[in-house]
Amino acid sequence: MGSILGRPAKPADSSRTGADALVGWLARTHRYNAPDAESATAATFAARTAASKASRGIGPAMISRLEHGTASWQPHHLASYERALGLPEGRLTGPAHKVLRAWAPRGRSEDPYWLRSAAEAEQRAADIIDAVLGVDVVSAADWDLLSGHLLATGRKLGRRTWGTLVDRLMLEICASQGIDQDIRAEALLRIGRAELAVGLTGEISIDTMTQRGNPASFQPLKIYQRAPGRAPVGWVVRALFDPPDRWLLRELFTTVAALVDTGTWHPSVRQLVALQRECRATIHDTQGEMEVRRAAMQLMRRCDPAPYLGLDGAAGHELVYLAKPAARPDAQTSRYRDACLRLAAEIQDIGLVWQAKWDHGEDPLLGDVLGQSLVGQDDMTRSVYTALLVNSGYRDALRLALVRLLHQGADRFETILLRAMIRLLGKIAEGAQDGWTLLGIIGADRIDLDTRVQASGR
Repeated sequence: MGSILGRPAKPADSSRTGADALVGWLARTHRYNAPDAESATAATFAARTAASKASRGIGPAMISRLEHGTASWQPHHLASYERALGLPEGRLTGPAHKVLRAWAPRGRSEDPYWLRSAAEAEQRAADIIDAVLGVDVVSAADWDLLSGHLLATGRKLGRRTWGTLVDRLMLEICASQGIDQDIRAEALLRIGRAELAVGLTGEISIDTMTQRGNPASFQPLKIYQRAPGRAPVGWVVRALFDPPDRWLLRELFTTVAALVDTGTWHPSVRQLVALQRECRATIHDTQGEMEVRRAAMQLMRRCDPAPYLGLDGAAGHELVYLAKPAARPDAQTSRYRDACLRLAAEIQDIGLVWQAKWDHGEDPLLGDVLGQSLVGQDDMTRSVYTALLVNSGYRDALRLALVRLLHQGADRFETILLRAMIRLLGKIAEGAQDGWTLLGIIGADRIDLDTRVQASGR
């Protein structure tokens, strides 16, 4: 890959990769990608946020602190950025929710500042409930506000109303994509904390997961991966060993891994042995879908202190890589990291509108964000970084760089990087050229079946 890509980007400063710093990086990429110089300059951008009557202003010093991760992001900051930059509603809020939940201390998943502001929106919340009951259009932002209001105020609703809210929200989650889906998923988690809604959420989720032929039946599992404490643990574990539909297997492995990782479920010795046996059988099933085998390896890492023992090259280089201890870099991991840094340099060569605003013209975090998104060894962490990347100001530059590189010849990349690049391009692809690029991948020589199927699905 080194012969295709140019100079490497600089590695990130690991001390600046906390949750607030990541949200700050996301916001800063959009500010530096704005078409006007005023947005790219902190002082004039601050004046623009202050001029908006719909949101509170942010001073230049606070902008600097927020974007460098030395101040905590609050809802009105995100709203001010979105309005001042003319971004679609939720472009910053959706990824921010995902990041803050992933980095939140155990036992605290909601931002108290955000809940406080949602609690004040009494009339707006009532209007949204009326819209749901009247089968009117309800946006992702509406669900975001309503769920926060209900959680913050503890408002009492009838069982039928709770059931309608949960049922409608689940349908919209299954029908939406991207940030709209992420925001609705967060809303369901909040609504599901109400006393009457707890059981209803579980019932509707299980009904969805047991609908054979439903292409979105796995969505409740993806929601439970964000908040394992809300999952119907017994049902999820039983379903892993006897899935109602093999379509669910990948998310079942990932969800059980989240249950074990967070201490939500403590398997007995007998259960642990059974999990290890199930994981090994799936990992070594060379006829199985690679994404399912990857998920099985994620669970194996939680159940076995040395998942790499007994694993040979026949299982595939990608699974061998995922089994390795993250803290022990070797030639393979160094090679992947260098490839990601070079891709980061390619993206910055295309650049944001005001790319030169970064110190020395180089974004210090893009390489790490890209690396975690493409070849991160933990599925949940990779999901968070991918949400940041595809919703950042680099979205167009990323798409152009991936199309350019894949168009040069997909079979020139190592399999794990090729699959990861296809996954990423599939989230942002648009237009005929991107389609022809993916068709070219499907027909390329030396491309394995799993990668062909993955490209076909895009």
